[in-house]
Amino acid sequence: MADVETLARENEELRARLKQAECLTMDKVKVDLWSAQCVCGRDPDRAALKWVDWESDYTFQNGVKAPDWRHQFGELGYLVVKPFDADTFLVTASTLGYFVNKGYHANEAGTPEINYDAASSTFPSLFLLLRDRSPHFAAFLQKSLREESDPPVVSTTITPSKPTSANGPGRDGGAAADAAEGADAAPNATAHASDPKGNHDDDEDPAEKRRTAYLKRKTEKKAAANNTKPAEPSNKWKQITPDKGAEIRKKKREPSPVRKSPRSPASPRSPLKGRATRMYMEDSGDESHDTSEEEMQDKRQDSEVPPEQWQIQKLVKYLKAGNQTATIIAICSLRDYDLLNENNQLAIRNVGGLEILVNLLDTDDPKCKIGSLSILNNISNNFVIRKAISELDGMRPLVDLLQDHHVEVKCLAAETIANCAKYAKNRRMVRKYGGIRSLVRLLVTDPANPDGERIAISGALALSTCSKSQKNKEAIRVAGSIPLLANLLKSPNEKLLIPVVGILQECASDEQYRIAIRSSGMIKFLVDNLASKNEKLQAHSASAIFKCAEDAETRTLVRQFNGLTPLIALLDNTGNKELLAAATGAIWKTAQDIANVDAFNKLNTIKKLVGLIDNQPEDVLVNVVGALAACAKAPEGRQAIRESGGITPLVGLLKGTNQALLVNVTTAIGASALDADSMSIIDRLDGVRLLWSLLKSPNPAVQASAAWAICPCIENAKDAGEMVRSFVGGLELIVSLLKSDNTEVLASVCAAIANISKDEENLAVITDHGVVPMLAKLTTTRHDRLRKHLSEAIARCCHWGNNRIAFGSAHAVAPLVKYLKSPDPEVHRSTARALHQLSMDPDNCVTMHEHGVVQLLLSMVGSSDTVLQEAAAGTIGNIRRLALASEKARRK
Repeated sequence: MADVETLARENEELRARLKQAECLTMDKVKVDLWSAQCVCGRDPDRAALKWVDWESDYTFQNGVKAPDWRHQFGELGYLVVKPFDADTFLVTASTLGYFVNKGYHANEAGTPEINYDAASSTFPSLFLLLRDRSPHFAAFLQKSLREESDPPVVSTTITPSKPTSANGPGRDGGAAADAAEGADAAPNATAHASDPKGNHDDDEDPAEKRRTAYLKRKTEKKAAANNTKPAEPSNKWKQITPDKGAEIRKKKREPSPVRKSPRSPASPRSPLKGRATRMYMEDSGDESHDTSEEEMQDKRQDSEVPPEQWQIQKLVKYLKAGNQTATIIAICSLRDYDLLNENNQLAIRNVGGLEILVNLLDTDDPKCKIGSLSILNNISNNFVIRKAISELDGMRPLVDLLQDHHVEVKCLAAETIANCAKYAKNRRMVRKYGGIRSLVRLLVTDPANPDGERIAISGALALSTCSKSQKNKEAIRVAGSIPLLANLLKSPNEKLLIPVVGILQECASDEQYRIAIRSSGMIKFLVDNLASKNEKLQAHSASAIFKCAEDAETRTLVRQFNGLTPLIALLDNTGNKELLAAATGAIWKTAQDIANVDAFNKLNTIKKLVGLIDNQPEDVLVNVVGALAACAKAPEGRQAIRESGGITPLVGLLKGTNQALLVNVTTAIGASALDADSMSIIDRLDGVRLLWSLLKSPNPAVQASAAWAICPCIENAKDAGEMVRSFVGGLELIVSLLKSDNTEVLASVCAAIANISKDEENLAVITDHGVVPMLAKLTTTRHDRLRKHLSEAIARCCHWGNNRIAFGSAHAVAPLVKYLKSPDPEVHRSTARALHQLSMDPDNCVTMHEHGVVQLLLSMVGSSDTVLQEAAAGTIGNIRRLALASEKARRK
């Protein structure tokens, strides 16, 4: 009874502590994690940590990553941290702060579990904990602060790096220098967040004091720089009476028309951190669509003064007069100019015409709104104008006009949004003001309404542009667009089909969209559009198939709807690179299905693809080589590539630098090497040496694909052992890759080592390079793909010297026994082979027996797989013979 009362009292105390504590929230944990990831990398001289990431990718319904039964303890989630100067450890993020837990331990069943008990003190921020646990981390931050004690005035906007994978790959070490200031500020930032009144302890952290002093000096420099006299507007501009919109703009922005970089520290819209940075992170993918050509156009915006500026300035003056008749006449006169001319577009902006045109959108006169929209629709093709409209908050009235009862106003507003949404900020504003749902409603067509199709075209054009944002894609789907798009896809009107298919090809990168497109029967119509005479519609349709064909069911549907033949016919349009890239991409993805490969081989596809290798842009080359790699899976495909003369240009592409292209080229050569005649050509062209050199690539994907390609080359070379030995330093290089943090790289290298070890001389060399302890260290992995090839490599390496004993001494035997519990039969086969080789050492037999290997192998002795059967029986036999010998020795 006393124990129950004690437990209840402890629970009440815990609840009281959680309630009174300055709680850490999930949002704060995410910010701390992102800040820590900014100082991660591979180079200890340029990074504070190797990597840090969530222990699990799963998020519960309440938004936290801790299991339900840990919520009562205030735990939010668990972080895996890999410092440079210590072993990997687990950190618990709770509402009370951060602490190191006791990490993984094996339960009674032998399965790894987390021991949630604390193994350190609790820290208010992640950076304080890391600084306490890692001297290198603390030294790196101190070094960064010393280097920044008097930095030049540079941009302080933090650009977020790409997210890490679940396995936590390292980041570019260069991010450390950029994030040093924010990183060291993170511990104190938590204290500020928990104390809204700004009251802090007197014993402030010394590093925080230095940072505060540095920020004060930088603020003083910025203030001194801003005291210079701002640029004054021209006298001609002063003669024009500013309207209300211009007054608001003048208050919000500097009057100087000179464009400032968004990263300039002197810009009032260039925040250090906070809301603007978070908004950028939310839509970071949007900026990739603002092309370099548009940026160049933005830079030269003030260097060209159009000769028509005087006349346009007079017309703008009449627009401001306020008289309705004068305003309409001025609008009509402006429309007489060539509004697609860049000089005229910039002239309207330079004399303040954009503010007037945007303000006219809020009038009640349909004629004024239509006239203003018609001008904005034309001039918004210019990147500079689109950006200026965003600064004027022009998307708000445009979104409001989507619900106007006047058809012309509604359509022109949607078409203007289609142009303006090519700029990332405008795309966000459309979503923010509820424009996505309004645009989706425009897709609803009424057969009785003669203007229904035109309205749908305008709405589809705007949605096609807005769908370049990932969050907009989700908003479009949630708004119920899928059935409407499926209905519009049946239309014979190509003007409507082009934007509709454009939406689909943008959104098909999302898995939920791909499922919806397939389940709603849209694949058939996409295939039908491949036969259209409109090349833009063909390109959109092929691109949509390219993305949808990531799924096996879609690849089957494309073949069933006879879509392979028109795809091949599109390869003849060599002049249209956009169409060619879409067609080759669709062929590449559909060729992942072996049944489609057979159909492609019958249609003489490979010869056409080989002919496209020369003189093509890289995006086309990536798809062409990827398609060849997929076709090379079949023996007929490998033969067709060789007979078409494709081996030579493929080997030549190994000297390139495009990472995606190198991955596909190595895959294609590796598949071709399964053909003996093709392998002889690869060897003659020194292709294996080029593959080996790619193991030095900094890109893990290239390293892995090169290692996979080396495997069939070694298997099918005439004198593989001598060929491998001829590569100076090659064996040492491939053994060194066993230190990689990438699972795919490790699996491919283990597969290559298994093939290299077939030659005794090469096996002796890699043994001298320390392959045994490196392989033994990897045996704790839980990835079945790596387990399979690692076991095979261990089995091969046991054939040399005392390697069997060395594996036992390195504690590699017990983890291998657990592999037999895997659901993958291929893991069972390779593991049984490894255990059979290891069981030839008596000490290893004892270890296996102690970990219950006999019971696991007994069920595999009756397997239909003869290799597994023999290996399991051989292992049990070795253990049995050792037991009998021990029994005889004991009796004597």
